[in-house]
Amino acid sequence: MSKNIPLRPPHELFTDNQWQAIFDEGQNILVSASAGSGKTTVLVRRVIEKIKSGTDIDRLLVVTYTEAAAREMKERIQAELQKALTQETDPQQKQHFVRQLSLLPTASISTLHSFCLSVIRRFYYLIDMDPVFRLLTDETEMLLLKEDVWDDLRERLYEQEEESFYQLTSNFSNDRTDDGLTNLVFSLYEFAKANPDPEEWLIDLPKSYQIDGDIGESSLYQDTLKPPAIESLQMTIDRYEKMLELSVGQEKMEKVAALAQKELDWTKQFCQRLSDNELEAAYQLTEVLGFDRFPTVRVPELKEVMEQIKALREQNKKTLKEITASLFTLAPKKMKEIMDQAAVVVRNMAEVGKQFMTDYGNEKLRKGLVDFNDLEHFTLAILSNREGSEWLPTEASTYFRSKFDEVLVDEYQDINRLQESILFWLRRPENNEGNLFMVGDVKQSIYSFRLADPSLFIEKYTRYGQQEDGKRIVLAENFRSRSNVLDFTNLVFEQLMDERVGQIPYDKDAQLVNGFHQFLEADDYTTEVLIYEKKKSQEVEDGFLLDPELQIEDKTEGELHMTALKIRELIDRGYLIYDKKLKESRPVRYQDIVLLTPTKKNNLTILDIFKRFDIPLQVNDAQNYFQATEIRTMISLLQLIDNPYQDIPLAAVLRSPMVGLKETELVNVRLAKKEGLYYEAFLAFNKQTKPSNNVQKTIDKTRAFADQLELWRELARRVSLSELIWKIYQDTAYLDYVGGMPAGQQRQANLYALVDRAANYEKTSFRGLFQFIRFIEKMQEKDKDLAEPVILEDENAVRVMTIHASKGLEFPVVFLLDMTKEFNLSDLKERCIFDDRLGAGIRFLEEETRILYDTLPYLALKQIKMNKLLSEEMRKLYVGLTRAEQKLILIGSYNDREAAWKEWGKAKDVETLVLPQESRLQGKSSLMNWIGMTLIRHNDAEKFNDFYQASKVTELQNHPGRFTISFMDDQQMETGFSMLQQSADIETAPVQSSEKEDQVLLTRGLKRLNFDYPYQLAAQTTNYQSVSEIKRIFEDPDDRSIGKLEIGDSQARSTQGIVHRMASQELSRPSFLQEVQQPAAVEIGTATHHLLQLIDLSKEPTLESLQALLDELVSQKLIAEKTGSRIDLTKILDFFQSELGRMLLAHPDRVRREQPFSMLLDAEEIIKDYPEKSDDELLIHGIIDGYIELDEECILFDYKTDYIRNVNDPSELEKIVKRYRGQLKLYKQALSLTIDKPVTHVYMVLLLAEIIIDMVTGEMIPIKK
Repeated sequence: MSKNIPLRPPHELFTDNQWQAIFDEGQNILVSASAGSGKTTVLVRRVIEKIKSGTDIDRLLVVTYTEAAAREMKERIQAELQKALTQETDPQQKQHFVRQLSLLPTASISTLHSFCLSVIRRFYYLIDMDPVFRLLTDETEMLLLKEDVWDDLRERLYEQEEESFYQLTSNFSNDRTDDGLTNLVFSLYEFAKANPDPEEWLIDLPKSYQIDGDIGESSLYQDTLKPPAIESLQMTIDRYEKMLELSVGQEKMEKVAALAQKELDWTKQFCQRLSDNELEAAYQLTEVLGFDRFPTVRVPELKEVMEQIKALREQNKKTLKEITASLFTLAPKKMKEIMDQAAVVVRNMAEVGKQFMTDYGNEKLRKGLVDFNDLEHFTLAILSNREGSEWLPTEASTYFRSKFDEVLVDEYQDINRLQESILFWLRRPENNEGNLFMVGDVKQSIYSFRLADPSLFIEKYTRYGQQEDGKRIVLAENFRSRSNVLDFTNLVFEQLMDERVGQIPYDKDAQLVNGFHQFLEADDYTTEVLIYEKKKSQEVEDGFLLDPELQIEDKTEGELHMTALKIRELIDRGYLIYDKKLKESRPVRYQDIVLLTPTKKNNLTILDIFKRFDIPLQVNDAQNYFQATEIRTMISLLQLIDNPYQDIPLAAVLRSPMVGLKETELVNVRLAKKEGLYYEAFLAFNKQTKPSNNVQKTIDKTRAFADQLELWRELARRVSLSELIWKIYQDTAYLDYVGGMPAGQQRQANLYALVDRAANYEKTSFRGLFQFIRFIEKMQEKDKDLAEPVILEDENAVRVMTIHASKGLEFPVVFLLDMTKEFNLSDLKERCIFDDRLGAGIRFLEEETRILYDTLPYLALKQIKMNKLLSEEMRKLYVGLTRAEQKLILIGSYNDREAAWKEWGKAKDVETLVLPQESRLQGKSSLMNWIGMTLIRHNDAEKFNDFYQASKVTELQNHPGRFTISFMDDQQMETGFSMLQQSADIETAPVQSSEKEDQVLLTRGLKRLNFDYPYQLAAQTTNYQSVSEIKRIFEDPDDRSIGKLEIGDSQARSTQGIVHRMASQELSRPSFLQEVQQPAAVEIGTATHHLLQLIDLSKEPTLESLQALLDELVSQKLIAEKTGSRIDLTKILDFFQSELGRMLLAHPDRVRREQPFSMLLDAEEIIKDYPEKSDDELLIHGIIDGYIELDEECILFDYKTDYIRNVNDPSELEKIVKRYRGQLKLYKQALSLTIDKPVTHVYMVLLLAEIIIDMVTGEMIPIKK
């Protein structure tokens, strides 16, 4: 029973519910604390009030989620105790407070893992455990240990030659590797160990495959598959009835009405069969399911209604296909047969899982290692003991239950079932005397990858809300954010979140309430939705030349340019925010702004783009540590010290500053022994007795390195790894060298981190240089970074972090980036899906037919998993939105505004407040699609929506949530960027002083500031250039033999004087990461070149042969299907009818295609105003489309797929010639150096324009005569 709660004094600022959460006791209490509701303050105050009432702090167990939270909790409790001590007048109470301060350092305020460690240290003897062990905390060490154990177990299982293991391997592997089985075993282990009894969980796995009666009576069907199917079918029926309502009685629409009625009747019948659990009859209906062609009605007046009806019908077709696919991959009878066979595979899988769990546990025991999961299981074993079928408390459990007056758990929503079991044996078992106090917010449960189980919170939330077994207290007031942020968040989640998606209803108890009223009223804090239009930007590309600083390659860069412009707008116009510390408004600073991203993968791109806008940035995980040049060099050197017979590491080190060989020198080394390993050539090169003068310098360097390498190899056998690495730094001065490079401080930090990693590695169970290299390789696979960023916390810079990293933090202005990124549902494509409660659902491979079948447990778990994944995405959105104090800006991209409104319009006819489950559970969706669907029925959306009329929902008509929607393409961004540059020019203009003395000082200062470093161009230029990168430099008419690159003032200004490469500073995204729906022109061009490279020139090409080749490339995933469909094969065929094309077909054995080249040129030949007579060189590399090598001459040709608006306009063609003249001159020069024959013709083949231009003579030859 709850005790009497003291009255709240007037000076206390706590709300009634907070006050209750501070003082209520006598039963288990769950505090559901919404974002920004002050839960930590409440938790600290509850501890203080316990102490004031006479409880010693060591009689409280406070469990936090992180070590940082535990430290903060102790610090805040200490501050409150010291404050209470200074205010207290009673000597006895003062003494009590002093005692608490002395107990605080050893009080049980820690993470659950730290507490488990203390339990084991005290009661290890209860489980016969050796108390001397090392905590295994490094994920890479754990993974290597698992792999070693699994390799041994797998070898033994193969040697036993048992059919059951071969079947298991076949089911989860492919023809090339059994990595699928390895991943399965590791995942199986993780899920099993998250349960209180892993072995029992494994034993129970086959149970879900053993169905005695009909499948329709099984719990998997009744509880998991049936409910969502019936709901979706009912919505489908409603849509068909809407189609009938629009079509019945309308002239010319009789066929439409008949079609709707026919499909409605089928849907009703199908729904009834599923409701009655008659799966065989339902399956028979799916066998006759077909969709007739939609009738055509050519009546202009009916166009709008026909489009509406057609959209409804398309949605119905999609839904019905999805339902039948989710329920009936097989006939019910066949499904039972498959499940009987699959049960055998699952039983074998469980057996292998048990063997691995035992072997891995024994190996850790042998090496004296304990991981975090072991801590929990050992603690549970210490606290509880099984006698028969009953679990009983041990003496340790009894001890802790009597020791702790209360157990307080922070972030309870992130607890898993194993941890819940531990808490059970620590708290009092009687609910009417409960002493468990739990605080959390299930809407912020975003750690499923750590196997957190939010259902534990939800179960108690429901039970305690009904006053069963405990009490629920809701903290809804938000003391963090402006009402505009809270209202917008409520607007979104009132429509998105419920028990099915999100796993908790977003009702009045869950809604955010404004609790901070000091913010000044203003209209400038409305949430903004900013959309980048991809397709529109691509369409203007040819006719609209972007500023070179603003080259946008893909939708990610477009979104980031838009974001940067918005940030500069806020900063430049002095956007006002309220400073809670100063208690007044002030202009926003960079450090007030945060960018929240779904992943870290775009961090390097963000750095690149924000540099152009002069926006300082703080990114903790911007760079893959192992891709840093200095680390790659060091890893290569360590590989050589371990084994010098490795070509790539050896070439990398020789080319690095440690040895400093040029590429021509590397060639000379190889020529010493043309066959065999490069190290053998290296040794042969060093043995030369009479080298030529031009080789002697190289030999001096290579011999010195060979001697040094031998010393290091000998040293590696005597000293520790960290000492070896440090000795390398000393011998090579490599630390000093990288310190002088751009970002030198960070590079040095990276090298220091490598020393630290080596020292830490030597404390692990692995030893030796070879194992360390393997260790590093495994870290690279896991993309783990080592180096800490060299950044000050209070730096005035925009911060970038993931949504996960932002949890618990708050920022005045929040940008949510990449919101149109499709949800990651890759887990649903695995052959096995795990669930900590329901076990495992597998796809079964039938040996005879080699067909993969989706079993019923797989279908059920796939649906459950998808629901969980999307629920977590929804909770991540909640976390992201609630980080904002004052301003929220959401960033995404669509092809164009019509595409955006089309996606959002899927909810336009919904008349209920909460969106239908099928709308929210679409796998190919995104956070922005969800956001858009929640906005279109609000009054504010009407200002931006020119496409359709959305339903009016009563609850949304007067909703206080406010927002704006803006669309932006490249042209608009160019305008904004130009305005920024103009304002920068104005700001940097020299100030005119009327005083003569001031003018003298100004002149002297400017002279010093404007000092011209004589080698500035060399400092700004990399010595490695591709032809495609320097192509644009040749468009300048001021070209001597080839062309010159001019580094303009605007470029220097925008990059703060640092230009690393004469090109766009962004790397284009790999094709598999691109999310554009329509292929860009560059993709079509690349695909066309690929096709031309593979055409068989020995026979006459035909349209059929070209199409067959294209289909083959598409089927092999070498060309994307959408890209392939955009290639104009007739243009290629026409080319082969031209004189040049016929020449290629006439000499197929003399045609060379896709020929790479590299050549060294003096920098002064390439870069305008580069100091003459300098020794600086640039390495130019590229690929020549092709050439014909005849007896006396060479003919070079290059394909272009540029779009030309008007082929008959000479100026248009001249632009193309001007664009590529320098590039083709380089090709000609490279070919002339390679082949000792004159290049008599250089043909540029404009495929789309059907013109061939001879770049030597200037002649323009039509392809079609």
